[in-house]
Amino acid sequence: MPAPRKIRSSLMMIVIGAAAGASLWAYAAGYRLPGRGVVKNLAEKYQVAPVSRTILEGSLTTQGRLESSKRTVIECELESITIGVMGRALAAGGASTLLTVIPDGSRVKSGDVLATLDASAYEELFRQQQMTVQRSRADHHQAELDLDVAKLAVDEYKNGVMAETLKDHERLIALAEAEMSRSRDRLDWATRMNAKGYVSLSVLKTETQTFAKSEVALQKAQGARNLFEKFTAEKTIRQLEGVVLAKQAHLRYQDIRLARNLERLAKLEKQIDLCTIRAPHDGYIIYANDPRREVVIEPGIAVRQKQDLFYLPDLKNMEVVAMLHESVVDRVKRGMKARIALEGAPDVALTGRVRSVAPLPIIQERTDIRYFEGIVSIDEMAARELMPGMTARIDLSMPAKGNVLAVPVEAVTTEGGDEYCYVLRQGGEGLEKRRIALGQATHDLLEVSEGLEEGEQVVLNPRPDEVADDLEDVPAPADSPTTVQAESPVAALR
Repeated sequence: MPAPRKIRSSLMMIVIGAAAGASLWAYAAGYRLPGRGVVKNLAEKYQVAPVSRTILEGSLTTQGRLESSKRTVIECELESITIGVMGRALAAGGASTLLTVIPDGSRVKSGDVLATLDASAYEELFRQQQMTVQRSRADHHQAELDLDVAKLAVDEYKNGVMAETLKDHERLIALAEAEMSRSRDRLDWATRMNAKGYVSLSVLKTETQTFAKSEVALQKAQGARNLFEKFTAEKTIRQLEGVVLAKQAHLRYQDIRLARNLERLAKLEKQIDLCTIRAPHDGYIIYANDPRREVVIEPGIAVRQKQDLFYLPDLKNMEVVAMLHESVVDRVKRGMKARIALEGAPDVALTGRVRSVAPLPIIQERTDIRYFEGIVSIDEMAARELMPGMTARIDLSMPAKGNVLAVPVEAVTTEGGDEYCYVLRQGGEGLEKRRIALGQATHDLLEVSEGLEEGEQVVLNPRPDEVADDLEDVPAPADSPTTVQAESPVAALR
């Protein structure tokens, strides 16, 4: 080995040995090297703050969005329709495909086309229904003719057939009466002649029989007339009138059927028209996207009945929708004052008040976190035009709370959904990781309801890799307080 390299190796060994000796000496004396850890009093190593009692001027900061308090909702108005064609059922299910759509944020005039939906299913039903209507018209016309024929049959019978039949019966009765009168005259003559001996008894008997036959014939003719007047004619009239009633009922059925088919035809025509969505009035169009349900308005998506597609907001009446975590929603009351800052308009400062808080949370997929929507009314709108959907930060003024234990926000860390503080042991010779429970908060202080005592020192901005060597193993008490989710006071109230 060359001499220079040997010299460098020797010097390196000397430096390493000196460093190791210094470390052992420092450790034995109760110190650590600068930047590495333990000193006699850890308060000299870490930035600490005392746990003290104070008055919290409460505030709650949360995120939200700007919305219009008055807006027109434009939805899919297609309906599910089923029609019967030649014994087959054809249907359109009240859903369609979005073919074209106007760009989000466009300004529109009343009557402008916003979107078009696939109308092919309704157009096919419309064509089939047109044929059904034509058949209904033909059946309706035939029913009208059948009724007219039935009415003519009644009139024909009453004023034609029945009258002629009665005349026939009267003629038969007249002939029978004439025949009986002639037979009576001949019988009278035969009786007189037989008494004088000019006519034999057999002739008298013959005339008597002839008279009896003519009398029976007259009674028969009269009976036939009475039977016709009382029963046959009445029965026939009722039968014919019954046919008229049946034809009238059939015509009413055809009226209803035709009207129903025309109504379906008009409804299908309307559905085809509804596949072209138009603006009901002037305004600023906003897509009805719903990230919670992964709904994005774009060409090609399936659109269902009653689905919101667009909003036409009233830009003169705006409000803020605040997302309130379930851990703090009970503390938000109607009438609370709020300061509102808009990310898209940093020069705009708004004030308002809480108008309402939703009684039920918003269900979000893929997470168990629950948020409630709170509506914050704006006291006075800004001079410049603000658009719905702008991200807002809402600072809610909470009631002041006095004589509470508090620590700086920087002293609290969150692990596994629980809040912790690193507490300096008495004498400053070690750290204790202690779980705490939080209460009210301001932008820089957090109330500690359990876990700390007044006067204790807590580490600010603790780094896990830095405090690990200074932690002392302290068993957690059995009644150690449980705390809230990471999204509750520490995150939601900053």
